Formats: sequence, structure tokens, C-alpha cells
Amino acid sequence: MHNDMMSVTLRIVLRSLFGSELGEGMRVIEPALDAIMLSSSGMHSILAYLGVPTRARGRYLRAVAQLDEVVYSMIARGREKLKGEMPVTGGAKDLLTLLLEARDEDGNAMTDQQLRDEVITLLLAGHETTALNLSWTWYLLAQYPEAEKRLHQELDAVLGGRPPRASDLPRLVYTERVIREALRLYPPAWRIFRATQESIKVGDYVLPAGAHIVMAQCVTQRDPRWFQHAQRFDPDRWADEIAGKLPRFAYFPFGGGPRVCIGAAFAMMEATLLLAAIAQRFRLCLAPGERVEPLASITLRPKNGIRMELQARFSGAEVEAPPAVEAGARSSALGSFRGA
Repeated sequence: MHNDMMSVTLRIVLRSLFGSELGEGMRVIEPALDAIMLSSSGMHSILAYLGVPTRARGRYLRAVAQLDEVVYSMIARGREKLKGEMPVTGGAKDLLTLLLEARDEDGNAMTDQQLRDEVITLLLAGHETTALNLSWTWYLLAQYPEAEKRLHQELDAVLGGRPPRASDLPRLVYTERVIREALRLYPPAWRIFRATQESIKVGDYVLPAGAHIVMAQCVTQRDPRWFQHAQRFDPDRWADEIAGKLPRFAYFPFGGGPRVCIGAAFAMMEATLLLAAIAQRFRLCLAPGERVEPLASITLRPKNGIRMELQARFSGAEVEAPPAVEAGARSSALGSFRGA
């Protein structure tokens, strides 16, 4: 399921970036991005930081070179396209075109290197995190049939079998709560880094100016001080009257402050609409004996993926609930970050 979600969100971000899915370039981008993420986890990242040559480091460098080849080719094609076209006022433009047309305060355009850095960042951030959010959402729904039933009821009532549209979002209230709750338990960006600008006291500790701080969403967002039954998947905790009582940074899956994720609104819209589109037609159940282990890489990934079985459903039809998940299996997975 993780690979499938990665594929669909990559196609969406490529359409947004380049106005197309790149055709043959997809065969390069998908495995290259995967190699980069896997080589940036655990001991691999430490050895890379120390400059130790490893096979994982070699795969990483090859993947970066392959991505560069595709991205620089698209940048060159975009420049040629702009040269041969009359200026267009109004109408939708892909992000690469907007970046090519952008100018700084001195009237200078971005260099190819700057454009490449922007595009690679958007590629990585624009599909990996949403794909993981959806993957963990399916995993959680498979273990909580009561939440899945509520989701199906809303989708049947709001959509009536047609594809979801952006205009449906205000009515997909429970669907959005499902996404928010999955982000609480399994935040794709599971920790962020900040540096203090001045000395600050935190509890009994004084942090000097310039101190480096790690803030882990996967810990804070499971803290029972802020969330009742913190290990439980409960989308209704995001009802307005409950969520409004949370301290400001008890929940920060997209970070916060001036460096909050600029794609947060897009990511929520994308994840909600994809969940609605798929869940109204299908149910996803964990494959027999499937055990899922989180892997804290740059993002929070399922270590060996998530094997699931797809079952067609019909709008309004009674659907048999999946077998109850063993209590040990559910608590083991949901309690993976206790004491982190």
C-alpha cells in the first residue's frame, strides 16, 4: 500500500510541478527517490555524515545523479518553451514555469542550480509526506472498523458514488478528522530541528543561545497530558469543541511558526480528497499475519511496507466488518513510540 500511495502522490506532484507525469522519467524518479529516503535512515545517515563509503551511500549518489539528469532536462525544456511563447497573462501555470519567471528584487532570475534545488525539495516534500499520511491512515482504519464505518457513511451521504471535488471539502468533516488523527499518531515529519536565538529557560533547564533543539511530534502528539487515551485512534478528538482546548503546540504535524510547512493546506486537501475517492469504492484490510514496524528515517515510514487486501464496496450496501485485530498487535504498533 505504501508503494501505491507513493506512486499516486508522485504523479500528482509531477503534474503540479511540470504539468505532466514525465512519461519515461517516472521510471527513474520513483526508485531514485526511494533510494534517497532509505539511505538517509538509521546508521546509513550517520556513516554518510562521517564520510564513510558504503553501498547505501553509493546508491544515494547514483540516485541523486539520476534525479539531476531528469530535473535539469525539464528545466532546459521549460526555458526553451518560455523563449518560444508569447507572454501569457492569467490562466493556470505549472510550478516550474512560475519559478522560471520569478525574479528577485534586482530583477535576476534563478540559476539552474537554484531551480534544481527548489524542484528536488518540492518533489521530496510534495509526495513522500502525503503518501505516508495516507499509508498510515489505511493502516489505522483497518484496525478500527467503527471509524471506517463512520467514514463510509459520510462518503455515501456526501458523494453518492460520484468522484469527490474540492467543493466537497467543507462537508467531508469526518474524513478530514481521520486524516488529522492519523497525522497525530504517525506524523510523516516525525521531528523538527530548531536553534535558540537567545538564552531560554525550559522547566529546570537553561538553554543557551545557539543551542540545537529537536522537537519530536511523535512524542508530543502522544502525550496523555494533552490527549485522552493518547494511543487510541479517535478521529472525533478533532471535533471543534475538543480540539479548540489543546495547547498551541500539542499538535504540530506541519511544524509551526514562520517556518511552518508552506504546503500544509495543499497536503490536507490532497490527502482528504484521495482518501474520499478511494474509500468510497474500496475497503482495505491488513493481509493475514501482517506486522507493521515504523522506521524513523527522514520521514516516518513503514519499514517493510504495508501489505493490504483490497475489497470492493458498494455505496449504501452493508459491508461486513473486518476481523478484530488482536489486542497485542494493535497496542504494539500504536505504542511504538512510547518512551521515545
